[in-house]
Order: sequence, then C-alpha cells, then structure tokens
Amino acid sequence: MGLSFSAHWQHLKDKYRMKTKHADGKAVNVYWVLEAADIPSGLAFVQDKREKQHYLLTVTEQMTVYTLAKKLAWVADRMSKITDARKAL
Repeated sequence: MGLSFSAHWQHLKDKYRMKTKHADGKAVNVYWVLEAADIPSGLAFVQDKREKQHYLLTVTEQMTVYTLAKKLAWVADRMSKITDARKAL
C-alpha cells in the first residue's frame, strides 16, 4: 500500500492497471484529490523527476510528527473515495 498522485486521469488508469495485476483479485480503492484542493502549509505536491505525470506529497518545512499526522488527516478528509475502482475505470 502507498500513496501515488497522478496529474491526469489517464495516468491514474495506467497505474491502476499495473496495481490490479499484483492485487491477487482484491479490490483496489482510489482516493481522489481535486486539483483546486487546498494543501496545508508545510506540504506541497512536487512533480516526480522521472515521471512527469506523477506527483509526490512532500514536507517542505520542519514539523513534529504530531503536526504532520494532523495535516495528513486533514488532506485525507478531503479526498473522495472510489471503492473498488474496477467499476469506475
């Protein structure tokens, strides 16, 4: 399990297909963050240098683990969930 942020829907579909090949028939859920979503201060999306359609959520300033956890929970609360993405993709 991990976090992967895609710049476009097509990139998401490609990554989803790759993931489902290794999921052993288990459902794969997709969480969606809208482009205009506000990201808390101290966090930023940074483009992956190796793959231009892929983004990493990075920590841009020093903070405690407690503060980081609160900010990540805030982001998670604003994500839409597509349960078992096979139906949507």
